[in-house]
Formats: sequence, C-alpha cells, structure tokens
Amino acid sequence: MRPLGSNLRGTSAICVGIPAYNRCAEMNELLQSIYEQTVLPAEITICEDHSPQRAEIRSLVDSWRSRFLSESCHLNYHENETNLGYDGNVRKVIEISRSPWVMLMGNDDLLLPECIESTQRFIASNRQIRMISRSFVLFENDLQVGRGISRLAAEDRVFSPDNSSPAMIFRTCGFIGGLIVNRDWAAAIGTERYDGSLYYQIFLAAVAFCEGGIGYISRTTVGGRMGNTPLFGSAATERTVHVPGSYTPKGRADMWASVLRIAKEVGARYDIDLLSEMRMELEVRQSFHIFEMMAGAGRARLTELRDEFQKIGLFAHPIPRLLYAIDLLFGARAVAFYRAVRVLKRWAT
Repeated sequence: MRPLGSNLRGTSAICVGIPAYNRCAEMNELLQSIYEQTVLPAEITICEDHSPQRAEIRSLVDSWRSRFLSESCHLNYHENETNLGYDGNVRKVIEISRSPWVMLMGNDDLLLPECIESTQRFIASNRQIRMISRSFVLFENDLQVGRGISRLAAEDRVFSPDNSSPAMIFRTCGFIGGLIVNRDWAAAIGTERYDGSLYYQIFLAAVAFCEGGIGYISRTTVGGRMGNTPLFGSAATERTVHVPGSYTPKGRADMWASVLRIAKEVGARYDIDLLSEMRMELEVRQSFHIFEMMAGAGRARLTELRDEFQKIGLFAHPIPRLLYAIDLLFGARAVAFYRAVRVLKRWAT
C-alpha cells in the first residue's frame, strides 16, 4: 500500500491524459487502475469530446474526484464545445495539462500497478528525452488473461537516428496507450496539420526521433484493450473517410497515407530520410496485422483494401500480396495461419 500523498512532484511530475469519447464503463476501470498505482500521478486530465455519453462521463469523474484529491492527485475535467476528433483531442489533453510530463491513455486501456513509478525512474535517468514509449500487454476483457506482450527491447534504451531505423517511430508509437510526452515540448510543436490522420502521436514521435530519440521502457507498464469497435468518424476532420464502428479499407489506407506524409514532411525538416524505412515498415511488417484482421472479411472488402493500398504504393512487395492471397483463398480459416506465425515468432524469440 502506498504512503498517503506519494504522488510525483517537481520536474518529474506526471499527468495521465485521457482523451475521452464514450466508453464510460471502461474509463471507470482505467481510473481504478490509476488509483491502485504504487505511486499516484500528480494529476489526471480528461477531455470529453462531445460524445453521446457526456453526462455519464461527467458523473463518473465527479464520483472519483474526492478520492484522488484526498491523496493530492488533482482530477481535471474539460468538455470540448465541439467534437475535435482523435487528433485534436489528443492535442487538447496535452495543451490543458499542467504537469511537465503527460502520459496519454486511451480511455479503454489500463495501467499496470507500477506504471507511474517505472515511468518516473526512466524520466529521472533520461532528462534529454522528450517522448517515451513502453512495453505493453494486449488483453480483451480481463487484464489477467493477456493475449501477448509487445516488447521491442530487453532493456531500457533510446531509439535515435544514430542507432535505429526510422521504422522504430511506428513500432514504438503506433499504439498510443502509455506514451509519455514532455508537455512544453509537445505544446510548442502542436499543429492541426495532421488532424483526421488518427496518428497525431506519430507526428510527435517523428519529431522526437529526429531531435534526439524516443525513450523506451522495457518493463510492461500498460494494458491495451482489444476487441472494441473504433469510434472515429464523428468529427468534421474524420467523417469524410472514417465510419464509426469499423475500419474501412479506405479508412485504413488513409491512415497509412497520413503516416507516409508525416514521415516525408518531418524528415525533410530535419534532412533525414524517414520515408523509405517507414514505407517498408508499413508495407511488410505492419501489413501482417492488417491482413490478419481482414481474415474472413470477404472478397469485396479484400479487393477494396488491395486497391486502396495500391493507390498509395503499399502493395508492390511480395508479403502483402501473399497475405492478400491467403485471405482470399482461405477466408476465415486464414486465422489459423496467422496464429501459427505468431506461435513460431514467440518460439524464435
């Protein structure tokens, strides 16, 4: 049990920033996981993005406020006047937080017990870093029954142009839960240029990579929830491409086209070729995940996905062509192929 008031202060103070849209029940679980930390954050900032569950979320926050305040953890709640969308709301959370560091969390993800404490130790040892990634576990309904751990290094480290491929930008920061940014740095480079991309964190990560590197905590600190349908598509910046409740082929292609655009533009700013390695990362390694999720989707959707990826130049390599053929030939039975590949990969490592 933690000592009363054992939350972080000073230059290592952390805010858990939660861009919120619906999913009130899951956010209650997230707040519980924060409250059960060995060390509390200095604050929690929640930005509610004009969702249908606004009243329920407001009530939930009110029910938690006194418990956090009794241990000197301030719970800040803000309601956006209009729906900003994913990217705009991530930026808003960073903007209105007051702590030097902001840990971004999807409102259906969870913190593992020593998450804040482990993050504080990494910050104290890596003062020059402006963005930090972490290992995470995937789960569906029960965090105790994990579906696999994503870990990119056996020890804490920093991925930079001097020692790593730009592909690490996407590998470290493609999933937002548990990413940590220096608040002043992130606020200073904030831009609406990539709103609607659904990958604002990749913009931040690309800049951080070029400016000194992305820190990486090898300890598993957060849980990423699987299975929830995506809610993107309500904001003006998203609705022309994305449909709430599903990832459409056009939507997926637009997201990856945005990643390529970010890599090209940020790389040009720092005279570093981010685009070549990022293109290969998406076309080869990341295509496995996309076609795994598309197993059983049917010929029409698979063909649409192929056509959309061809338009952005991400279907020339043999790997996505092979995966497309497997999905087309075996349908839902292709799940067995992807499961076998994952088992072999675990054995190899």
